Amino acid sequence: MPLYTYLGGLRLWSQYVIFSDRHLTTAIIELQKMVDVESVAVFSCEMGEEIENPNPDLVGTLDEDDLVTDAGAEAERIVASMLRDTLGRRYNSDDTKNARNHSFTDAARSASVNLEDEDRTTVELLERVRDGSDIESVGESLSQLYLNEARSVSDLLIYTQFSEYDETFAAILKTPYLEGAHEIDLDHEDTEAVFTENERVIQEETDKSVVYPKYDKYEEHIDEDSAQLYQEGGAQHYAKYWYGFLNLKAAPHPDELVESAIKQRASENETSAAYPTYQDFTDGGPITLDDADGTEVDVDQGDVSVRIAGKSIRVSISELRESNNVQLARDGDQFYLLLSDLQPELTVGSGNGKRSLVDDLSNVPDIRDLF
Repeated sequence: MPLYTYLGGLRLWSQYVIFSDRHLTTAIIELQKMVDVESVAVFSCEMGEEIENPNPDLVGTLDEDDLVTDAGAEAERIVASMLRDTLGRRYNSDDTKNARNHSFTDAARSASVNLEDEDRTTVELLERVRDGSDIESVGESLSQLYLNEARSVSDLLIYTQFSEYDETFAAILKTPYLEGAHEIDLDHEDTEAVFTENERVIQEETDKSVVYPKYDKYEEHIDEDSAQLYQEGGAQHYAKYWYGFLNLKAAPHPDELVESAIKQRASENETSAAYPTYQDFTDGGPITLDDADGTEVDVDQGDVSVRIAGKSIRVSISELRESNNVQLARDGDQFYLLLSDLQPELTVGSGNGKRSLVDDLSNVPDIRDLF
């Protein structure tokens, strides 16, 4: 179904419920979720041992005039769906490892890239995508930077200028690479043959993404010194090349910092453990790690996994060291992990389906009767 038909239906539905006070907030939120795709450029970036000097191949571009056709509407629908997916990620939470805020390095505003016989910085190239200035040439330059980055892999990169919350943004979306995409030579009359057969070229699946600039929708604040990155694999597969080609700084998750710090400390000891005894751990000073700039980073907020009674429970280092609510204790050969709270919850389900298991906890056994 063409995107304009879908959006039209959404607008009519929203206009209908807006007359009901009960649905007013819902209608406003739904309208705010609308993403307006304004231009699209797709490049195939193929890597391989047999390719000595890889270059990006243009799959196709769509401007505002192309997006009103049936084929263009299908492409817009796919891209808008991927954008909604990446925009819905939690970029400001330590609970999330696959979506992070990255700030630019100094090189992003100083190192130059040749574009049509003019030198441009990485940030300037992203700004060109953002304002819709020759997205094809800019996309080719950024794709070449991607291919030049160490450990980059064959990818299909989608560049798009879009608007949301009355602001304009640039995005780079990565879909699973499909064999043969680089062989397609897309011109205007071939648009329908390629973009309507999206299973052949563009899969509606976001492997990785970049949104520039970073936007705080609650504070309504634009941060042009940062971008928001998503990588499906999370911490285990958070690839350096995905932020490196844009000259973005690393943004390690606290758990990754803990792992590095503990490995660093363990390598300095005779055993494979970071601390000889539990008391050495609890009495020790803050666990720190030197970052890329040589600055000491406190990683005590990172989590460790406590495996006990066949269960793995994650707690922060600071909780294990300092909190009265989390205690590791022993009675002879038996070990206990004691978690205390004034109002524990026993629930099943989540969201609107969340339900309490019991209503009254007053007759829970006294701990003195158990030990």
